[in-house]
Amino acid sequence: MRRHWVVRDGVRLSYQVAGDPSDRALVLLAGYGRSGSSWIPWLDRVGPLPFRVVLVDHRGTGESARSLRPYTLATLADDVAAVLRDSVGDAPAVVVGESMGGMVAQHLALRHPASVGGLVLSASSARGDAVSPEFLRSLPLTVAAAVSKNVSVWAMCDRLLVHDARNARELLAPLRQIQRAEPYSRLNSLLQAVAMSSHRVAARLGAVRGPVEVLVGADDRVLAPRNSHVLARCFPHARLTVLADTGHAIPFERPAELLHAVRRLG
Repeated sequence: MRRHWVVRDGVRLSYQVAGDPSDRALVLLAGYGRSGSSWIPWLDRVGPLPFRVVLVDHRGTGESARSLRPYTLATLADDVAAVLRDSVGDAPAVVVGESMGGMVAQHLALRHPASVGGLVLSASSARGDAVSPEFLRSLPLTVAAAVSKNVSVWAMCDRLLVHDARNARELLAPLRQIQRAEPYSRLNSLLQAVAMSSHRVAARLGAVRGPVEVLVGADDRVLAPRNSHVLARCFPHARLTVLADTGHAIPFERPAELLHAVRRLG
């Protein structure tokens, strides 16, 4: 991976690129509180890909500069569009988004349709306030623990991210190693949460004409599976795949199935 930077709206955005410039672009968008590097464990597991892979650090994550003022998911989508122009030019990309990254991908397809050749939405939703009651009940204690340790909220709730909590530590160990090496911003976590709270695009997604793959774990305890069922129905050309014995962390629990969805569009 080679790291690059582009400036948009006064914010210095970081992204990583690997692969042949002549190959089709595959853009991977991370979920809440994560940088583009959170996709590296998935790339390591699925092996070399026939794509030019682009990993985007949302503003405030990874090597991208922090934003000191509120923003929306549309802002993050415009950031991704700037990265695409800088990295792959005008060619449409296959865009994969996990959880919040899937929400950003939806805005990207609505605001920059020429940049998107297909969408893969993993454990995502057309609404940003659709988190499960179980996750909401755990949130106060999780946030308190995260603040006391100065780490991401996700670092304190591994057991909710996977189907079998007994395997959570092992499955998510590569992700935690990456997160420990990166700076953590409480302010950015708050700004991302506020940005997600206003995400409501179901009525607009019918305008997305390209192919869409929607994946959801049958046992997702962060965003209930019904959200992905609703999401898939919003698009004219979407395929819904429900993965048995799978939670929210599809790239870690079902890397091959996610790869199959990408290949169907590539």
